[in-house]
Amino acid sequence: MDQTHFLEPVLIYHVYVKGAAQFQKKEDTYDHWALFIVEDGSFDFKMGDLKEKAIKGDMVLCPPNMTFYRKTEGLSFHLIGFQWRNDASVNGGNHSASPPIGKFQLLNNKRMNSTLSLFREAGYVNASLVPDYKNHLLRDLLYVYQFESFNRKLDLLYTENPILQRAVHMLQQQAEAGVALKSIAMELGISQVQLTRLFKLEFQTTPSAYAANLRMDKVKLLLVNSSLTLAHIAEQCGFTDEHHLSKSFKRMYGINPSSYRKAYTV
Repeated sequence: MDQTHFLEPVLIYHVYVKGAAQFQKKEDTYDHWALFIVEDGSFDFKMGDLKEKAIKGDMVLCPPNMTFYRKTEGLSFHLIGFQWRNDASVNGGNHSASPPIGKFQLLNNKRMNSTLSLFREAGYVNASLVPDYKNHLLRDLLYVYQFESFNRKLDLLYTENPILQRAVHMLQQQAEAGVALKSIAMELGISQVQLTRLFKLEFQTTPSAYAANLRMDKVKLLLVNSSLTLAHIAEQCGFTDEHHLSKSFKRMYGINPSSYRKAYTV
């Protein structure tokens, strides 16, 4: 029976910066994973071909040895350096719920805000306990994300709206073959515009983006847990060819599939 195993982070350091007018350095390259969490304000960043703006509540994950460019006009943020624990005992585990390179969010904002407040207050904890305590908080944040990711695959998108639950089911069924939002909306008895509006209001993303993420979730799963070539993965996940897959993957995550496979395979 296949089992799902969560990736476990190991904390190296945590820094909290309040009310920074700008970054001390416009760019940096880390030899570990770096997680930026925006508590207030915003900043623009670039990693590879990925260019985005992170605002309050966003987390940005930068992999090792990738130059991270950033700019802000006012920001309070947490910077966390860590490594993934190399769990050699995991055989055939599913690590596809690991956070994406670039920007992501937790759906459970209350849990995130509570955890960030504990990070800030860690200075009041006995000094000998601080490293383990902060490592626990980091695991909590990333475990919540990973649980939420698996819940998405299980059609638990935190809604009581039966129309949206049906929409999610249909999107999951059609993601790999390509999604015809118009036909889904017609079957639900609403317009495509209404479907997109309701979906975005409930889940903070569009149906098209959700379907694209489902396809990429399977791509990441196959990259990490199989030896299939990019051509075979592209075929299984509904891309025209491996070049289409590589271009789409890099546009979404700022890294090519081969580099992702190397970084996440344990």
